[in-house]
Amino acid sequence: MIGYVERFLWAMRGAFSRRATWGWFGVVFVGLVVRGDSLGVSSIVRALALSPACYPALLHFFHSTAWSAESLFRLWWGFLARENVGHCVNGRVVLIGDHTKTPKDGRRMPAVTTLHQDSETNSKPSFFRGHHWACIALLVAAGKKFFATPLWAEIHRDRGRQSRTTRLVSVAADIARALERPAYLVLDAFFAAGPVFQIARASQGTLHILTRAKKNVVAYLPPPPSRSTPRRGRPRKYGKKLSLLKLFGDRRYRRYPFQTFPATVYDSAETVRALTLDLLWKPVKATLRFFLIQSSRGPLILITDDRTLSAADALFLYCRRAAIETLFDILKNLVGAMAYHFWSRYLRPSSRRPLQATTPPHSSRPRQTANTLAAIEKFLAVQISVVGLLHLLARHVAPEIFRKAFCWLRTPCGPTPSVFVTRAALSNTLHANLRALAQNPMTQLILAKQHHPAKTLSQRKAA
Repeated sequence: MIGYVERFLWAMRGAFSRRATWGWFGVVFVGLVVRGDSLGVSSIVRALALSPACYPALLHFFHSTAWSAESLFRLWWGFLARENVGHCVNGRVVLIGDHTKTPKDGRRMPAVTTLHQDSETNSKPSFFRGHHWACIALLVAAGKKFFATPLWAEIHRDRGRQSRTTRLVSVAADIARALERPAYLVLDAFFAAGPVFQIARASQGTLHILTRAKKNVVAYLPPPPSRSTPRRGRPRKYGKKLSLLKLFGDRRYRRYPFQTFPATVYDSAETVRALTLDLLWKPVKATLRFFLIQSSRGPLILITDDRTLSAADALFLYCRRAAIETLFDILKNLVGAMAYHFWSRYLRPSSRRPLQATTPPHSSRPRQTANTLAAIEKFLAVQISVVGLLHLLARHVAPEIFRKAFCWLRTPCGPTPSVFVTRAALSNTLHANLRALAQNPMTQLILAKQHHPAKTLSQRKAA
């Protein structure tokens, strides 16, 4: 495990313009793995028993201009491309995209806005203040288990013509080009919009979209062939209008027969009914493929711009979309990726009441406030690399993880260890190296931060 971690850290060296900054990245990475609480940057100091003088240096690291989240992400994509771990369907890797919201009560925290809670849970408020994150993950198979390995995350901000949906799809196209593989991007019904498919079409086959349709979706049959004798007026562009949800049970549409096939729907084997139709969709003014699937969970309508995709593969891909929800749970509750406390003293305090502000809060120094926002995204970028590496370790060195985890589970996780077990095993190994004064460079760097506070003080601004 330690050799694999060191290989990953060396692969990330190019993201940092200074060697000292890269050294702090290794310290932060190890601290985020072994820490026992999620109370911000100070938890790294406690977890590694660093000198208190290291705390300002850690803050300098996240605010440093010697690296950026984008540069770290691109090297992370290249590392995954070399490892070749992405699960493929029809020769394409599978990307999963979604948004998540995290409450933030800081009055001087940049990019905090009023958000509406779309969850069906009644224990959450309808409106709250927080950050709206966009995330893209790569589907990785480890035995019979599937991981959503994070690739990119960003706080949504006003980017002119780019909306929340189009920004995520544009980044997914860049990721597919960086991985040097064509890709499917699996999305939920929020992304069933015309601009999403138009961006995918502009990628010239690099990216294909698969998304769930809204319940009121309508599509059109091809127009009837023109008559031999010309008539006045413009030729028809669309044929008969179809309300797709009615095709599941309306007797008037018996001429559209459903086919049955065995499938696994969210890890449950059953026989499903499916109908595949190539129809015209007005938001894109082109022909898309629609899948009407009837399972034990009710009717499901999927849309894709790949007209070679089968109904069985489409159902498999959409069922794997739930893996990104597990990823959000890991980021929020297991590794504490959303427990950041960066704020800007130059930002005018905002109200804690969930009111929709017409203009963003004023900052006396916009450049420093933007740097604080970048520090938040850098913090999550390092957490993404931590979770992603835990996924790879669970895939490659499962026997070693089970030997070194030393944790009891009431319900065993099967032949592939979970992220919780993998983190416990890696944390135990790192702690053992620190206690034994191991000679590997990562351990020696952390020991230097523990026992040489004067040297640490002289390097505070090295980040």
